[in-house]
Amino acid sequence: MPNTASWLRAAFLGEKSDRQHRVAPKTRALQLGTAAAAFSVLGVVAGVGGPRTEQPAVETAAVVTPIDQAVPLHAPAPQPAPEAVPAPAEQPAPEAAPAPEKPVEEAKPVDQIGAWIDEAVQVMEQNGVSRDQIDTEAIRMIIMHESNGDPGATNNWDSNAAAGTPSIGLMQTIQPTFESFALPGHGDIYDPVDNIIAATRYAISRYGSVADVPGVSGVRSGGSYLGY
Repeated sequence: MPNTASWLRAAFLGEKSDRQHRVAPKTRALQLGTAAAAFSVLGVVAGVGGPRTEQPAVETAAVVTPIDQAVPLHAPAPQPAPEAVPAPAEQPAPEAAPAPEKPVEEAKPVDQIGAWIDEAVQVMEQNGVSRDQIDTEAIRMIIMHESNGDPGATNNWDSNAAAGTPSIGLMQTIQPTFESFALPGHGDIYDPVDNIIAATRYAISRYGSVADVPGVSGVRSGGSYLGY
Protein backbone atom coordinates (compact mmCIF):
# COMPACT_ATOMS: atom_id res chain seq x y z
CA MET A 1 0.00 0.00 0.00
CA PRO A 2 2.85 2.67 0.71
CA ASN A 3 4.16 2.37 -2.86
CA THR A 4 0.69 2.87 -4.26
CA ALA A 5 0.14 5.98 -2.11
CA SER A 6 3.46 7.49 -3.16
CA TRP A 7 2.63 6.86 -6.73
CA LEU A 8 -0.79 8.49 -6.36
CA ARG A 9 0.62 11.57 -4.67
CA ALA A 10 3.18 11.96 -7.39
CA ALA A 11 0.47 11.59 -10.02
CA PHE A 12 -1.84 14.27 -8.48
CA LEU A 13 0.53 16.65 -6.67
CA GLY A 14 3.41 16.64 -9.12
CA GLU A 15 6.12 15.93 -6.62
CA LYS A 16 9.66 16.59 -7.74
CA SER A 17 10.64 13.01 -7.30
CA ASP A 18 8.32 12.13 -10.09
CA ARG A 19 8.70 15.13 -12.32
CA GLN A 20 11.40 13.47 -14.31
CA HIS A 21 8.86 10.79 -15.29
CA ARG A 22 6.18 13.13 -16.63
CA VAL A 23 4.24 11.73 -19.56
CA ALA A 24 2.19 13.12 -22.36
CA PRO A 25 -1.24 14.64 -21.49
CA LYS A 26 -3.25 11.77 -23.05
CA THR A 27 -1.23 9.26 -21.11
CA ARG A 28 -1.68 11.35 -17.96
CA ALA A 29 -5.47 11.40 -18.38
CA LEU A 30 -5.45 7.67 -18.54
CA GLN A 31 -3.40 7.52 -15.39
CA LEU A 32 -5.83 9.86 -13.60
CA GLY A 33 -8.78 7.61 -14.53
CA THR A 34 -6.95 4.63 -13.26
CA ALA A 35 -6.12 6.43 -10.02
CA ALA A 36 -9.77 7.41 -9.48
CA ALA A 37 -10.83 3.85 -9.94
CA ALA A 38 -8.18 2.79 -7.45
CA PHE A 39 -9.53 5.28 -4.87
CA SER A 40 -12.99 3.89 -5.32
CA VAL A 41 -11.74 0.39 -4.72
CA LEU A 42 -9.84 1.56 -1.65
CA GLY A 43 -13.01 3.17 -0.27
CA VAL A 44 -14.96 0.02 -0.71
CA VAL A 45 -12.18 -2.05 0.91
CA ALA A 46 -11.95 0.41 3.79
CA GLY A 47 -15.74 0.30 4.31
CA VAL A 48 -15.69 -3.43 4.39
CA GLY A 49 -12.71 -3.80 6.64
CA GLY A 50 -13.47 -0.86 9.02
CA PRO A 51 -15.59 -0.92 12.09
CA ARG A 52 -19.32 -1.27 11.48
CA THR A 53 -21.92 0.58 13.44
CA GLU A 54 -25.11 -1.35 13.96
CA GLN A 55 -28.16 0.60 12.74
CA PRO A 56 -31.45 -0.13 14.31
CA ALA A 57 -33.54 -2.28 12.07
CA VAL A 58 -36.40 -0.46 10.52
CA GLU A 59 -39.56 -2.32 11.29
CA THR A 60 -41.81 -2.58 8.34
CA ALA A 61 -45.38 -2.36 9.30
CA ALA A 62 -47.39 -5.19 7.87
CA VAL A 63 -50.02 -3.97 5.49
CA VAL A 64 -53.20 -5.97 5.92
CA THR A 65 -55.54 -5.91 3.06
CA PRO A 66 -59.22 -6.09 4.10
CA ILE A 67 -60.85 -9.40 3.29
CA ASP A 68 -63.48 -7.78 1.12
CA GLN A 69 -60.76 -6.12 -1.01
CA ALA A 70 -58.42 -9.07 -1.16
CA VAL A 71 -57.76 -10.47 -4.58
CA PRO A 72 -58.23 -14.23 -4.59
CA LEU A 73 -55.16 -16.16 -5.61
CA HIS A 74 -57.18 -18.26 -8.00
CA ALA A 75 -60.43 -16.76 -9.21
CA PRO A 76 -63.09 -19.48 -9.56
CA ALA A 77 -63.99 -20.39 -13.06
CA PRO A 78 -67.35 -18.90 -14.06
CA GLN A 79 -70.16 -21.39 -13.66
CA PRO A 80 -72.65 -21.81 -16.49
CA ALA A 81 -76.09 -20.45 -15.78
CA PRO A 82 -78.54 -23.22 -14.78
CA GLU A 83 -80.76 -24.36 -17.56
CA ALA A 84 -84.38 -23.39 -17.20
CA VAL A 85 -86.47 -26.32 -16.01
CA PRO A 86 -89.31 -26.92 -18.48
CA ALA A 87 -92.78 -26.61 -17.05
CA PRO A 88 -94.40 -30.01 -16.43
CA ALA A 89 -96.63 -31.15 -19.22
CA GLU A 90 -100.30 -30.70 -18.50
CA GLN A 91 -101.76 -33.99 -17.43
CA PRO A 92 -105.15 -35.04 -18.78
CA ALA A 93 -107.97 -35.03 -16.30
CA PRO A 94 -108.48 -38.47 -14.77
CA GLU A 95 -111.26 -40.40 -16.34
CA ALA A 96 -114.29 -40.96 -14.20
CA ALA A 97 -114.34 -44.40 -12.72
CA PRO A 98 -116.93 -46.55 -14.44
CA ALA A 99 -120.03 -47.13 -12.43
CA PRO A 100 -119.99 -50.53 -10.79
CA GLU A 101 -121.96 -53.01 -12.75
CA LYS A 102 -125.20 -53.93 -11.14
CA PRO A 103 -125.01 -57.56 -10.21
CA VAL A 104 -127.27 -59.69 -12.29
CA GLU A 105 -130.03 -60.93 -10.11
CA GLU A 106 -130.56 -64.60 -10.41
CA ALA A 107 -134.05 -65.54 -11.31
CA LYS A 108 -135.85 -66.45 -8.17
CA PRO A 109 -137.07 -70.00 -8.33
CA VAL A 110 -140.79 -70.20 -8.61
CA ASP A 111 -142.27 -72.16 -5.77
CA GLN A 112 -144.15 -75.27 -6.70
CA ILE A 113 -147.52 -73.90 -5.70
CA GLY A 114 -146.94 -70.79 -7.83
CA ALA A 115 -145.95 -72.96 -10.79
CA TRP A 116 -149.13 -74.99 -10.48
CA ILE A 117 -151.25 -71.83 -10.26
CA ASP A 118 -149.57 -70.26 -13.32
CA GLU A 119 -150.08 -73.38 -15.42
CA ALA A 120 -153.72 -73.62 -14.39
CA VAL A 121 -154.36 -69.93 -15.18
CA GLN A 122 -152.82 -70.38 -18.64
CA VAL A 123 -155.09 -73.32 -19.36
CA MET A 124 -158.19 -71.43 -18.18
CA GLU A 125 -157.37 -68.35 -20.32
CA GLN A 126 -156.98 -70.63 -23.33
CA ASN A 127 -160.47 -71.89 -22.54
CA GLY A 128 -162.10 -68.48 -22.38
CA VAL A 129 -161.88 -67.63 -18.68
CA SER A 130 -161.36 -63.87 -18.23
CA ARG A 131 -158.10 -62.85 -16.55
CA ASP A 132 -160.01 -60.22 -14.58
CA GLN A 133 -161.86 -62.94 -12.75
CA ILE A 134 -158.67 -64.76 -11.80
CA ASP A 135 -156.79 -63.57 -8.72
CA THR A 136 -153.67 -65.68 -8.24
CA GLU A 137 -153.08 -64.44 -4.70
CA ALA A 138 -156.63 -65.33 -3.76
CA ILE A 139 -156.13 -68.82 -5.24
CA ARG A 140 -152.98 -69.25 -3.14
CA MET A 141 -154.82 -68.14 -0.01
CA ILE A 142 -157.53 -70.77 -0.55
CA ILE A 143 -154.95 -73.50 -1.16
CA MET A 144 -153.02 -72.73 2.03
CA HIS A 145 -156.14 -72.65 4.19
CA GLU A 146 -157.78 -75.71 2.65
CA SER A 147 -154.86 -78.17 2.20
CA ASN A 148 -151.67 -76.32 3.24
CA GLY A 149 -150.35 -77.06 -0.26
CA ASP A 150 -150.77 -80.84 -0.20
CA PRO A 151 -152.27 -82.21 -3.48
CA GLY A 152 -153.14 -85.51 -1.79
CA ALA A 153 -154.99 -83.99 1.18
CA THR A 154 -158.39 -85.62 1.85
CA ASN A 155 -160.99 -84.48 4.39
CA ASN A 156 -162.69 -87.46 6.01
CA TRP A 157 -164.40 -85.75 8.94
CA ASP A 158 -166.73 -82.98 7.64
CA SER A 159 -170.30 -83.22 6.41
CA ASN A 160 -169.19 -83.90 2.86
CA ALA A 161 -167.17 -86.83 4.07
CA ALA A 162 -170.17 -88.04 6.08
CA ALA A 163 -172.23 -87.89 2.89
CA GLY A 164 -169.66 -90.04 1.15
CA THR A 165 -168.08 -87.26 -0.91
CA PRO A 166 -165.02 -86.06 0.98
CA SER A 167 -163.16 -82.90 -0.06
CA ILE A 168 -159.98 -83.81 -2.02
CA GLY A 169 -156.86 -82.15 -3.38
CA LEU A 170 -155.26 -78.67 -3.17
CA MET A 171 -158.48 -76.66 -3.10
CA GLN A 172 -160.57 -79.43 -1.42
CA THR A 173 -163.27 -80.01 -3.96
CA ILE A 174 -165.74 -82.86 -3.75
CA GLN A 175 -165.86 -85.29 -6.65
CA PRO A 176 -169.21 -84.12 -8.15
CA THR A 177 -168.11 -80.42 -8.13
CA PHE A 178 -164.77 -81.32 -9.63
CA GLU A 179 -166.35 -83.25 -12.47
CA SER A 180 -168.74 -80.37 -13.22
CA PHE A 181 -166.02 -77.70 -13.63
CA ALA A 182 -163.06 -79.71 -14.94
CA LEU A 183 -161.78 -78.95 -18.44
CA PRO A 184 -161.20 -81.58 -21.08
CA GLY A 185 -157.90 -83.34 -20.54
CA HIS A 186 -157.73 -82.23 -16.87
CA GLY A 187 -159.96 -84.78 -15.13
CA ASP A 188 -157.66 -86.00 -12.27
CA ILE A 189 -158.85 -84.58 -8.96
CA TYR A 190 -155.52 -85.35 -7.29
CA ASP A 191 -153.54 -83.57 -10.01
CA PRO A 192 -152.74 -80.07 -8.60
CA VAL A 193 -153.25 -78.22 -11.89
CA ASP A 194 -156.51 -80.03 -12.65
CA ASN A 195 -157.78 -79.42 -9.11
CA ILE A 196 -157.00 -75.65 -9.34
CA ILE A 197 -158.80 -75.36 -12.70
CA ALA A 198 -162.01 -77.00 -11.48
CA ALA A 199 -162.08 -75.22 -8.09
CA THR A 200 -161.37 -71.77 -9.63
CA ARG A 201 -164.06 -72.14 -12.26
CA TYR A 202 -166.48 -73.20 -9.52
CA ALA A 203 -165.58 -70.07 -7.40
CA ILE A 204 -166.06 -67.75 -10.38
CA SER A 205 -169.36 -69.39 -11.20
CA ARG A 206 -170.68 -69.10 -7.64
CA TYR A 207 -169.13 -65.77 -6.39
CA GLY A 208 -168.29 -63.89 -9.63
CA SER A 209 -164.52 -64.05 -9.06
CA VAL A 210 -161.99 -65.79 -6.84
CA ALA A 211 -161.41 -62.52 -4.95
CA ASP A 212 -165.06 -62.55 -3.87
CA VAL A 213 -164.89 -65.93 -2.15
CA PRO A 214 -166.09 -65.27 1.46
CA GLY A 215 -162.96 -66.69 3.00
CA VAL A 216 -160.68 -64.43 0.83
CA SER A 217 -162.66 -61.23 1.32
CA GLY A 218 -162.96 -61.98 5.03
CA VAL A 219 -159.17 -62.27 5.50
CA ARG A 220 -158.47 -59.21 3.39
CA SER A 221 -160.92 -57.16 5.46
CA GLY A 222 -159.21 -58.27 8.68
CA GLY A 223 -161.50 -61.16 9.52
CA SER A 224 -160.98 -64.89 9.51
CA TYR A 225 -161.04 -67.38 6.71
CA LEU A 226 -164.26 -69.20 5.88
CA GLY A 227 -164.49 -72.34 3.71
CA TYR A 228 -166.20 -72.02 0.35
